Order: sequence, then structure tokens, then C-alpha cells
Amino acid sequence: MIRQTMIASVDKPAEVEAAEAWLDSNRHALVYVAEEGGCGCCVRTWLLEGPADVLATIPYEVSASSDWDTA
Repeated sequence: MIRQTMIASVDKPAEVEAAEAWLDSNRHALVYVAEEGGCGCCVRTWLLEGPADVLATIPYEVSASSDWDTA
């Protein structure tokens, strides 16, 4: 299992839609999902943990890294 961060800018609806669609399709394969960080008005941040092959499919525009990924 690995960790990955996903971030979507709220002012870019396509990013939010991409992140939510990815979560809807892959949540069953993840061992941890938390929406954290960000204020919620500007960005939405998800901390994810799961198989590397699943996390590798996160859409490029919402793929990010944070301290969570290396903890």
C-alpha cells in the first residue's frame, strides 16, 4: 500500500468532478480516504492510501503530493 494526495481547485469545476468521479470508481479499492486540509472554499484535499496500481490512475490534474505521502 502507498499513500497519495489528491487536490482539486474549487474554482475549476472539472477538477472537482474528476476527483469525485475517480473516488466514486475507486473507493472500494482504497484502505483509507480522508478529505482534509484546504479551506473547502478554494481547494479540496483528499489523503488516500491503497494499492499503487489504483493510485496510479488518479487524474493528472488532481494528483498532488504532501507530507502525507512520505509519512
